[in-house]
Amino acid sequence: MSFIIDWITNIIIFILLAIVIDLLLPSTNLQKYVKMVIGLILILVMLSPILKIFKVDVDQLIAMIHTEGHAEKNVIENVIEQKKTEIQASQRAYILEQMAVHMKKDVAEELMNQYGLTIKDITFEIGREENFRIPDDIQFIEVIVAPDKKEQSGIVPTVQPIEIDTSEPMKRTDEYGKLAMDTASFLAKKWGVNEEKIAVQVEGGR
Repeated sequence: MSFIIDWITNIIIFILLAIVIDLLLPSTNLQKYVKMVIGLILILVMLSPILKIFKVDVDQLIAMIHTEGHAEKNVIENVIEQKKTEIQASQRAYILEQMAVHMKKDVAEELMNQYGLTIKDITFEIGREENFRIPDDIQFIEVIVAPDKKEQSGIVPTVQPIEIDTSEPMKRTDEYGKLAMDTASFLAKKWGVNEEKIAVQVEGGR
């Protein structure tokens, strides 16, 4: 008789405890998981007399449920953290992409008028992955520019006598180097960024 009283008492106490836990838990996905575990444990408590007949250790079963539940919780937390990282990465990429679009637009006309160049690509090197601030966390900006094809196509070169000049590649390299430096200085002033943080590469240069 005492066994039955203890059994019923355990069930009542567990139900009351489950109600209190349910009231204290916030309404999240974790609440569903906790309810499932509580339900399984309640079933084991209610079946404890039958399990004892078959010599099944109820405490061991509860411990197994808790261990499996804890492992499942860790998996869920890892998935959530992974999704959070993916969302932050996509937000970061979108912000940088939009920033590059605006930066191109701000200097496009003047860059064409002064240097005959168009910006092909802008890439950023950011100091930190999360909660980065613009422009404080911009460590480096790489800009690829190219001479405007329309302007080049409109120029008809005059025919000159053919002369072999071995210094021509060096002159061209020097010209591209100076153009890249002048362009970097121009962009630094326009964007309000330290010139040392900008590297300009002219397409066709070495």
